[in-house]
Amino acid sequence: MSYSSELKEYLQTLGFRRECCMMACTAGFEAAQFEAHCEHCLGSFLRGVFFRFGYLNPPEKDAMLTFTFGDDYALYVQDVLRQAEIEAKIARRRGKTLLYIKKSDAVSDLVSLMGATRFSLRLMEVQVDKQFRGELNRKCNAETANLARTANAAAEQLTAIERLKQARKLGALPEELQAAAALRLAHPEASLEELRRLSDPPVSRSGLNHRLQKLTRLASELTDP
Repeated sequence: MSYSSELKEYLQTLGFRRECCMMACTAGFEAAQFEAHCEHCLGSFLRGVFFRFGYLNPPEKDAMLTFTFGDDYALYVQDVLRQAEIEAKIARRRGKTLLYIKKSDAVSDLVSLMGATRFSLRLMEVQVDKQFRGELNRKCNAETANLARTANAAAEQLTAIERLKQARKLGALPEELQAAAALRLAHPEASLEELRRLSDPPVSRSGLNHRLQKLTRLASELTDP
């Protein structure tokens, strides 16, 4: 059984608070207009529409609740949804009119409005989990990129220092550049911040970065034509 069918089966077990709610649900199922006589009629009407025309994606997939109509009844249902402050969009496909809701919070609101609170909570739980995993992945990707940049920069600096040593130019450089080179050679895998903390005497992060970049430029000048 699909998740959408499971929801419909659950909704069928729910009773109605008043007779007017049952009439509203029937109107929705029969693609007719309805009159709200109590605060629960609107949700009951949408329950009837969903019974006949609706489909809800499983929580594990992207949030999407779709109504498929063969006529312009979609416009009427769209207006009813707007009254409930739920925004739905219309599309045409293969001679059918689709009314769809893609925002996860709007889908959860509609499912709750129809009376299936536990299904709504499940949708929200899955969405929160997706957001958490997405944020975690973004952070991991950012950290991986930072580590790659640090490793590439360190490798470039080490190569430059070795070139300066081989050309017997390193010992003729200013003392602060020699100290920066020695620090990098002693800690080939350290980040710029870690090198800064190891500096003696202390040096700012930007200052140390400037010195390491200067070493790289000087080495490049040795090999450039």
